[in-house]
Amino acid sequence: MRGVMMGRLIGIAPLLAGIYRKAPQWLRGAFSWMTNGKVIVGVCGVLLNDADQVLLLRHRFHDARAWGLPGGWLSPGEDIFACWLREIREELALDAAVEGIICHRATRRTLEFYLLGRIGGGQLKIDPVEILEARFFSVDELPPMGRFNASVIGRALRYPARAEATSGPVETNARPAGGSEGKLAPGREDGELRSVSGKPKGEGGA
Repeated sequence: MRGVMMGRLIGIAPLLAGIYRKAPQWLRGAFSWMTNGKVIVGVCGVLLNDADQVLLLRHRFHDARAWGLPGGWLSPGEDIFACWLREIREELALDAAVEGIICHRATRRTLEFYLLGRIGGGQLKIDPVEILEARFFSVDELPPMGRFNASVIGRALRYPARAEATSGPVETNARPAGGSEGKLAPGREDGELRSVSGKPKGEGGA
């Protein structure tokens, strides 16, 4: 049965392709939107000061008892680097430089990227609408937080390119760890920790 259906689809494919090519752009966009899954892209990361302390937040709209990483959702037209730097400025009044990509993971409805960065300027001032508290922590004395986020911090401290931190804005064609190229697309406690290459890591979070 599947073979018969595939044969029919192949037979009408040229007609469908011709109709699609002649359709206005808005109609093609609507068709693509309706026939593909919807994914929200989140970006957060490990933000360090000059003493290699990690900046963690208690977020008003998340579990206020647990500390987490700064970040937010991607806006139209942004790349993941610009998104994270914007969220840091808006929520914490800080300027930062991105050092690299730690990992990413996908859930059913979200695609999440975790970056490594360092504070380059500004004075810490939280946005009281979204943030309850922000504080620097030694990596040896982390507060209560999700195990996945804790594993991301551990991975960040072993990141191979930390010594090659950028001193200015990150180019949108920056490469992830290991030099592999690719387009880049906030974390819950489900799912598996993965490297940029998509291969599962043995130490994963939970």
